[in-house]
Amino acid sequence: MIQFQCLSKFYALAFIVFVGYLPNAVNASLVRMETTMGVIDIELFDSVAPITVANFKNYVNDGDYIDSFFHRSVPGFILQGGGYRFANNAYSLVPKDAPIVNEYNLSNVRGTLAMAKLGSGPDTATSEWFVNLADNSANLDAQNGGFTVFGQIVGNGMDVIDAIAALPRYDISVIHSAFTTVPLNGYNGVYDPATQLVRITAVSAVPVPAAVWLFLSGMLGLVSVARRRVDTEGSQLPGR
Repeated sequence: MIQFQCLSKFYALAFIVFVGYLPNAVNASLVRMETTMGVIDIELFDSVAPITVANFKNYVNDGDYIDSFFHRSVPGFILQGGGYRFANNAYSLVPKDAPIVNEYNLSNVRGTLAMAKLGSGPDTATSEWFVNLADNSANLDAQNGGFTVFGQIVGNGMDVIDAIAALPRYDISVIHSAFTTVPLNGYNGVYDPATQLVRITAVSAVPVPAAVWLFLSGMLGLVSVARRRVDTEGSQLPGR
């Protein structure tokens, strides 16, 4: 009976938290990137950086990021993509839309997604973005009007990001001047871009609002833990 009451209180509390969390859910969305090294889920901050999120979604919906690859890796700093593609044994630029207005509001801390831009001004971001591998707020928040954070990596996405960032980096700037620190997977002395570049193979918006999805995922995990707790309460287990 006591166990049942505890679970009932748990579900009641969960419902209260959910109701309070729900208004924020409609202001967020989720994008899933499938890469050659794993899946990366991204929660977008629609209400904080609406222009930037809309811009990013346009590239996603147009399929512009398919076959793009991570072209810049700086350990302990950032992992960058969104600018270049490799398909059919040829390199190409990601088609660029018009530059957007800078919407700096949030700090560039670890796990956040931000827009790359030109050094000539804050309103120059187009297709390229980067993931902050560390807390870069002291640098990037104050530089060039601040770099616009418009999302964050969620779930196990940072495990994939960290794995990519841990790959050996190579200078292949003979192909393009931007390719000085390209992470390559499985390089053995012979460059094979088709198999060694870390490419995005699929990317799409997830129809469930990100905040609701995240909340439900978290709650299911807590419920599972609570149930396991109840299942073992009746038995005395050896202490450590």
